Amino acid sequence: MKPPSKLSRPPEATSVAKPGQKKISPATDARGTFLGMADELLLKRLRDAQVKTVRFNKGGSSISCRIDFADGSRASFKPTQTNPQSVPRKEAAAYRIGRLLGLSVIAPALLRPLSQRDLLGKLHPDSEWARDRLEHETLFDERGETVGALMYWIPQVVDLHLDTTDGILTWAEQLSQEGQTPPERAPLLAQLSTLLLFDLLQNNYDRFSGGNLLGSPDGRTLYFMDNAIGFQTDPDGHQRCWSYLKRAQRFSRRFVSALRRLERPALVEALRDPGGPLLTDEELDALMARRDRALRYLDRLIAQHGEPAVLAFP
Repeated sequence: MKPPSKLSRPPEATSVAKPGQKKISPATDARGTFLGMADELLLKRLRDAQVKTVRFNKGGSSISCRIDFADGSRASFKPTQTNPQSVPRKEAAAYRIGRLLGLSVIAPALLRPLSQRDLLGKLHPDSEWARDRLEHETLFDERGETVGALMYWIPQVVDLHLDTTDGILTWAEQLSQEGQTPPERAPLLAQLSTLLLFDLLQNNYDRFSGGNLLGSPDGRTLYFMDNAIGFQTDPDGHQRCWSYLKRAQRFSRRFVSALRRLERPALVEALRDPGGPLLTDEELDALMARRDRALRYLDRLIAQHGEPAVLAFP
C-alpha cells in the first residue's frame, strides 16, 4: 500500500457517537468533547471558517502557525513541509486514535488545504520575519495549496515542568511502586502515565525535547499536544519512548482496558479519510505491535506487584 498523499483533501467531521446514541455528557463521558465543547462544533469551525490572519508560532524547528478565523475562533496549523519531523496527517491520526481510546485531552484536528493567498497574503505584520521560511519550507501543489493539520487552539497553556531534571525525578518517584502518589497530584500523574503509553503507541520519541508537556493554568490537565512526528514503522518502539515509560509503574485502569480492547478493524475505520487512510498498513502493523509490547510490560508489572497496585488510577 502506498503512503497517503501529502496533499490529500480534508476529512469530513467524524463523530464518535453511534447512531441513536444519546448525547454524551462531559460529566460522565468526555470522548466527544474538548474543554466542554462538542468535537463536531469545533471540527466544523476548523473545516469551514474563513482565514483572517496568520501568525508564525515561535519555537520548534518546523513550520507551525496560529490561524485567526473571521468568526473569532483560532487554530494551530502545520502545513505539508520540507521538515520530516512534522507530518500533518499524523496529527489528525493521533486525535482520532485518542478519541477511539477514550482520551479527551487531545485538541480536535483535521486536514484542510490552505492557499498561498491565505497563508502568505494574510500573514500578520508581527510575523513578516518568518515569510521567507513559510515560502521555502511549505510545500504547495500545482493549485497553490498546501494541506495541513488544523488543530483547535487551546486558549491558555502553561509549562507543567514535567520534562525538567527535577520534574522527571519527582514524577518517576511518585509513579513508582516504592514511592507515594500525593492525592493532589494523582489526576495529573494519571494523565502523565497515560501519555507515556500513548506516546509508545504512536512512537512519539520527541515528547521530552522541551516545551511539549503543556497543561491548564491550574496544573490539573495535561494536554497531549504535538503529535506530528510519530507512527514510524518500528514494531518495537523508540528507545526514548521506552526510557520514559519504564519510569512509570502506575497507570489508568480505564486506559489500559481500552488498549486491550483495541482492534485493527476499529483503527482502520477511525482513520478513514476522503484523501486516503491517515496511516499506511505498515504503520498500523507497527502500531499494533507496539501496543502488544506495552501490554506485555504492564502484565509483567501486574504479575510482580498485583493489579490494584499497577492499575492504581481510574
